[in-house]
Amino acid sequence: MKELIIIGHKNPDTDSIVASLVFGNFLKKNKLLPIPLSNFKIKVGYSGILNKEVVFVLNYFKEKKPSLIKSLKGKNVFLIDHGDYEQSIEGVEEANIVGVLDHHKLGGIKTQAPIFYRAEPLGSTSTILAKMFFENATPLTKKEAGLLLTGIISDTLKFTSPTTTKEDKDIAYVLAEISKEDITKLSKKMFEAKSDISDISPDKLVTMDYKEFKAKGIKFAIGVHETVLPEKIFSIKGKIFQALERLKKKRKQKLMFFVVIDILKKNGTLFLLSEKETKIAKKVFGKQVKDNLMLLPGVVSRKKQILPKILKFLEENESIS
Repeated sequence: MKELIIIGHKNPDTDSIVASLVFGNFLKKNKLLPIPLSNFKIKVGYSGILNKEVVFVLNYFKEKKPSLIKSLKGKNVFLIDHGDYEQSIEGVEEANIVGVLDHHKLGGIKTQAPIFYRAEPLGSTSTILAKMFFENATPLTKKEAGLLLTGIISDTLKFTSPTTTKEDKDIAYVLAEISKEDITKLSKKMFEAKSDISDISPDKLVTMDYKEFKAKGIKFAIGVHETVLPEKIFSIKGKIFQALERLKKKRKQKLMFFVVIDILKKNGTLFLLSEKETKIAKKVFGKQVKDNLMLLPGVVSRKKQILPKILKFLEENESIS
């Protein structure tokens, strides 16, 4: 029997992992999607590093982690929480993509045959998946509802991110009722787990929520660390910059940005590695730079507040020198 791999983006966040796991259950329960499921054995996978928030969520709900996947070459694949070659793992361009479930921008993925595709501009993929359960009158278990709730909490920073919609909030409260979880208490536990860097090296930290992009042939990356304890990051600022320099060289990126998101104060601090990043950041965000750091008040979303501005600048400017 053929294998269908359900997988989120590389270096997955909570939304990517829980949506993959619960979508696997959805496909097993539901026959309404235009996919010949009888021909497939479903396997939920991941690639990269599971951050501490993800580990907490899996342990909290007593859920087994997905299978580690190193390449998608020649595989049948359903992409979760991304629709962009740059965000997917090795071999995706030689995979048979049968579907996409996402809430991000399109990223040039091409297929040879029609596929199932659903994307909505909501705060998380988990919100979309919960809607699919409701639309198809497919019951959610207590655990499934709890897992999807964590995806919404994580991606919307408990409804404080500008990506949050009324639909995210409404569905989150329904999921909280089904799962019998207290949103405030669960959020606190999740964010505290995410903020613990006591046993994480700087090299690992800068790659845990790291995404690569391309604009007019220019490869660049934006890493993010969301925390309720930003002072822990700033206390090792020098080591963070060294790790970013190594990562930039290893991944052959033209530009490397890293943002520390203060969940409680609702702002971001941009780490600027070189003169090129600094020049672009000044033109894009118009803020002052001190010690290679730029404070961005109210900025907490890479997807909505950081990436679009950098992409627009790179696409409209011939040179970044």
